[in-house]
Amino acid sequence: MQGVFPHKSHLLLYGLLLAGTPGLNVADAERATPASAQPGSSGIQPGSSGIQYVPTARPFPKARAGEPVLLTLTGTRTERLTLNQLRALPAAQYASWHPQLQQTFTYRGVPLRELAQRGGFLGRDIRVTADDGFIAIIRADDYQKAPIMVAYEADGRDIPILNKGPLLIVFPPDRRFPASRYSSQWAWYVTGISARTP
Repeated sequence: MQGVFPHKSHLLLYGLLLAGTPGLNVADAERATPASAQPGSSGIQPGSSGIQYVPTARPFPKARAGEPVLLTLTGTRTERLTLNQLRALPAAQYASWHPQLQQTFTYRGVPLRELAQRGGFLGRDIRVTADDGFIAIIRADDYQKAPIMVAYEADGRDIPILNKGPLLIVFPPDRRFPASRYSSQWAWYVTGISARTP
């Protein structure tokens, strides 16, 4: 597929090329609702949930010539998203303990419910595909009640391959998602999101 790296090692070079890409400013959410869902909102309200939200960028950017595709969203239509486009979508940010890396990072990324809505399959279980062929299933009941995300940033930086990037699934620090049951769903090297098929 044109525009998609043929091997994971090339993603490291891409990450270096992106160094210095400006991120979006965020603030605490007033409630667990993305700012993009608040009519007339141009920003987000302060709160104490520990989870921060960022509204969608307008207008939504077109892919630049030669910009690699990082995520394929397959729904009512297929959309191939670059990092720049993912950064323009509604985002969540929070600190969470990564069960495989055994370390806490402040992640930023696109909530799965936003991607499911964009893909036209909100309310259905999600199939996450990784570059190495691994598949994880995220239940609709989980991603609709919590900001489980496709993260593209950790501690303010692009996520390197050594830390499971450039895209990975991240769960919020919530007792509903114990590592003993959910660690296998922290998929890394994520390349595709779609509805689970029966």
